[in-house]
Amino acid sequence: MMFQIASRMVFIAICMLYTCNTCTADKAARWCTISAPEQKKCESMKMAFADEGLSPAIMCVNRASREECMSAIANDVADLITLDGGDVYSGGQKYDVKPIMEEIYANGKKGYYALAVVRKSNTGVTINNLEGKKTCHTGYGRTAGWNIPVGYLLEENIMPSLACKSSLMSASSYFNESCVPGALDAAPAGVNVSNLCALCESPASCSRSDDGYASYVGALRCLVETDADVAFIKKETVLENTDGNNPDSWASGLKSEDFEILCKDGTRRAITEDADCHLAPSPSHAVVTSSSKSDEDITSYVSLLERAVELFGVDGNSKGFSLFDSATWSEADLLFKDTTETLGALNSDTYQEFLGDEYIESLDGLMACPDGTLRFCTISDGEQEKCLDMMASFSMVSISPTLSCFPASSHLDCMIAIADGNADLVTLDGGDIYQAGKKYGLVPVMGEDYGTGDASYWAVAVVKSDTSFTISDLKGKKSCHTGIMKTSGWIVPVGFLVENGHLTIENCDGAAAVGEYFEQSCAPGALSEKYNPYSTNPESLCDLCVGEGDDNCVRNDHEPYYDYSGAFRCLVEGAGDVAFVKQVTVDDNINPSNPAEWNENLSKSDYSFLCPDGTRQQDWTMECSLGKVSSHALMTSAEKTQGEIEEIIAVFTAGQNRYGSDTGNDFKLFDSQDYEGSDLLFKDSTNTLQDVGNKDTYDKWLSEEYINGLESLDPATCSGMSNGMTLLVLAAVLAIAHALVGGGA
Repeated sequence: MMFQIASRMVFIAICMLYTCNTCTADKAARWCTISAPEQKKCESMKMAFADEGLSPAIMCVNRASREECMSAIANDVADLITLDGGDVYSGGQKYDVKPIMEEIYANGKKGYYALAVVRKSNTGVTINNLEGKKTCHTGYGRTAGWNIPVGYLLEENIMPSLACKSSLMSASSYFNESCVPGALDAAPAGVNVSNLCALCESPASCSRSDDGYASYVGALRCLVETDADVAFIKKETVLENTDGNNPDSWASGLKSEDFEILCKDGTRRAITEDADCHLAPSPSHAVVTSSSKSDEDITSYVSLLERAVELFGVDGNSKGFSLFDSATWSEADLLFKDTTETLGALNSDTYQEFLGDEYIESLDGLMACPDGTLRFCTISDGEQEKCLDMMASFSMVSISPTLSCFPASSHLDCMIAIADGNADLVTLDGGDIYQAGKKYGLVPVMGEDYGTGDASYWAVAVVKSDTSFTISDLKGKKSCHTGIMKTSGWIVPVGFLVENGHLTIENCDGAAAVGEYFEQSCAPGALSEKYNPYSTNPESLCDLCVGEGDDNCVRNDHEPYYDYSGAFRCLVEGAGDVAFVKQVTVDDNINPSNPAEWNENLSKSDYSFLCPDGTRQQDWTMECSLGKVSSHALMTSAEKTQGEIEEIIAVFTAGQNRYGSDTGNDFKLFDSQDYEGSDLLFKDSTNTLQDVGNKDTYDKWLSEEYINGLESLDPATCSGMSNGMTLLVLAAVLAIAHALVGGGA
């Protein structure tokens, strides 16, 4: 909640300074669109509503995807979008959206029930004995045909999970032969799931769109024409294709009474009894907004749409605009599903209440890991590969409980997965520790020690020795950062520059200040939606990054200049003039045990440290640091019992006792040389993991001063304090850091 409120305050401040198409004094309802046709329909809706004097006015905000629209709503750049159940689920988790109205279809219908349908004559099949059976699905990733049935089977442990988020692998092992259109395209590289396409009309292509057994009707036809045991569809599919309702030859003679539904209690019922016998209800599409919106705002949106339905809800109405028809734009289901007849207001306070427990549990099941494992969240292919090796190595020496590896795309996704109970562990740096603790209820359990003995490290500025500038001469230089809002790569150096009068931050916009101060930079993540919610961050913050395509400037190791080694590489390869890293980064990359092409011939004498007093040193000392901060920490859910936390500590204590050395042929817990990327799972410079002791919450681990400084730099948490106040807060952070330098703590 504080995230959205603070974001709103920053947005208002920006609106006061700039003219933009998302700033509005009368609180227009900003509808987010995801395509050019949707944007055009939205503009027509805007004009039609205005012609009728409807209020609030509509504004149209275009983004590339529903994901980006949800992020825009969370960051108060948009207000409304219509989502299906799966997107309501992910949007509620990640972006705190709230459904306020639902689509209602013919005859007052809302959503449908997802069913497991069998022939009445096939009497031996129940929901509990589908192992080894033959199955027909509407398509991989589709709600009724895959997400609900497979998610349910995994959630209930009827279908064992082979690995985290591995529904295809698990289903391939569990079922005999199936038709799951799209399975081949969705399968991970090297994973054979061909049996999931064996029943399809075209097993070799197994197309989600073109196979004859794809979609609802195709799945029923698969059940009818093959020796399959069950089809995952909905009641309407059976009723519309039996009892003479479908003239096609395959449906000739089919009777609805010849089919039954498998119930979750192990019984079977007639096809018409879906209300009492189903796997889960799939909800209608819903109009959502931010949960931070006031009751007054939500009431205004609901009233606007209710009046709009009265005026424009009937296709071909006299007003010239049809709310639920997309034919004018040669597309389907723009803004709303075209089959919608009206919209109904919701009284749900949360997305969970709207979706219902059955639906949510089914989707949670798709994320299931092997039962009883300790689930480590990974954010890249390299991390996932190393995690799998860690899992196997720990298991080989009987360290228990067994680990499993939960793949995600970002540390934010890991925080959400842990908060929702789908994962257990992730290693985070200071900036991410703050968000993980404050917003998602995560706590530190072990901290990385890099040789200082107290699970801390020193932020430094590194340059090439053949240059002559000092810490006071960085304006106009090119800079290499570990990542935006990361500790040693952003928070500490930016704070130092502000405290010492080199850099001025106005209106809480640290990114703009850094972009103006340095000529060009690589600050991975600077242009991502999360760290650039208003699309105002300077593009120059990513100018030096070298990731290809969509991986350019991403805040993970798909960007080669990400994190400590990446920022140093940015300096080594001549992209930048200064790299903001930690004190051991240079040593870690000078004569590494398994050098890459970029660091195989480096000499320590070629690099120097910039000291706060304006001098330069080739050998690092505490006095030649920008600040000392708490190390990265292994985080878990605050919901864990003390016994569970002690179990985590015991697992990784045993793991580092066995695999903590960087030499030999065994698995190396603190070395990433055998994988793509560096600092995977843990920093490669880690010596040991230490119990956090009584610093067992995010704020105790980070310290109050560090948190205040971080909040003053983050537009998501900065509340519009004056630059003078920002200076005072950052001065406190740096004062603590400098005291630590002076005292040698």
